[in-house]
Amino acid sequence: MTATAPPRVAARPPLVLTALLVAVASFQMNATMLSPAIDNMATSLNTDVGTIGLTATVFLFVAGLAGVVLPRYSDIIGRRRALFGSIAVMAAGSLIATIAPNVEVLMVGRAMQGACGATISLGILTLRDILPTKQFGRYLGILTAVNSGVAGVDTLLGGVITDTIGFRGIFGFTFVLEVIAVVMIGAWVPDSARTGTRMDWKGAAVICLALLGLNAWLSLGPTVGWFAPWPLACLAAGVVLLVVFWLVERGQADPLLPLPALRSRGVWGLLVTTFCTMASIFAVLTFVYPTLAQNATAGFGYDGTTTALMFLMPYALAGWILAPLAGTLAPKIGYRKMLRIGLVGNLALIAATVFAVKSPWLLFALVALMGVSYAACAATALNGMGVIYAPEESPGILPGLNATMFNLGASVGIGVLSGLAAQGTPEGATDPAGFTTALVVATAISAAALVASFVLPGKKDAVEKV
Repeated sequence: MTATAPPRVAARPPLVLTALLVAVASFQMNATMLSPAIDNMATSLNTDVGTIGLTATVFLFVAGLAGVVLPRYSDIIGRRRALFGSIAVMAAGSLIATIAPNVEVLMVGRAMQGACGATISLGILTLRDILPTKQFGRYLGILTAVNSGVAGVDTLLGGVITDTIGFRGIFGFTFVLEVIAVVMIGAWVPDSARTGTRMDWKGAAVICLALLGLNAWLSLGPTVGWFAPWPLACLAAGVVLLVVFWLVERGQADPLLPLPALRSRGVWGLLVTTFCTMASIFAVLTFVYPTLAQNATAGFGYDGTTTALMFLMPYALAGWILAPLAGTLAPKIGYRKMLRIGLVGNLALIAATVFAVKSPWLLFALVALMGVSYAACAATALNGMGVIYAPEESPGILPGLNATMFNLGASVGIGVLSGLAAQGTPEGATDPAGFTTALVVATAISAAALVASFVLPGKKDAVEKV
């Protein structure tokens, strides 16, 4: 069947943006606010930081699966309904996490929170539906700024709540914010349903299972062994299911992913770039640096508030200030150039932190600069290019896959780097050399992101320069 593109929807952009900002913030805070609470969660639930890292991996992995399905589904049922439903499930997950008596129940709550993993993609698609092209870049930058953290206040608040109430207070806070987001979306976000297509649930199920297998292999490899029986079985299952997905999609009238689109350098090049970017920069920002800061033997022994002030708030604040500027400039200088500026910065800064694991103030300065390279330049460009390179007949497909790479890259990055940081240590303690190893690997992955960005093609447009 042929999709019918929706007309540009009449709406009040400031109100729509406000609702989207609250929705994106509620999702993002479930990652950033918990960074200062890693040790508190481990202690409260009688587990170790490696297992707490696994809860973050579960959250980000489910978010990645949601990114595969929901943007494409929103082409059919409308952006508002997709946003409303996913955030409602996230709110239920936050409530479960708030009262979790053990880490197993926490895992369930975190998995449910991941249902809103397509929030940023759905928000960007909504803005593309309602805004003229000239205004899109600026609004994109504002939304991206929040997606990188709420000016650092979220991480600081997470540290304060951790030190006074504990991690449960963080989940309770995000639950209230998510309820507010649901109300705002229902009231202010317009519908934008498409007609003439059906959802490919068979393809969605197969690709989700394939990604589960590949993610399990990448996450288990550093600790269990890349070619140990279980990781190897997960890899084999993932590869076989990718082949099955290809066969399933060939026979679909309305496939989840039109296979010819994968041959486009704009599609596969963007997905590889996004995955490597998140597996490096996001993983070190939200897990490696906070864990180093709070570790009493290998790191600095800081509490949650100090960790947030020194290693979480600075980069988020820089991104908050500069991402709208990056969004305004990107269509003028070119999205690819903006992306590469950010990726070069990421590479240089992560490499420099290899030599800063024993110097808190040097690490503080380097992390603050990552707010410019990642939160402003790279993240804004990657989000915008997900819409720009998308097939016209299925605009939700590439933003959805790109959201999956954001979340899957972060999930795999945290799984791999946390395993390396804790490798070869007694009873889950972290070896100083483990942090160095993790940062060296993150530097290599960041270099891969920069190389992949040169695959991305130019695209002629009178208004937007790519």
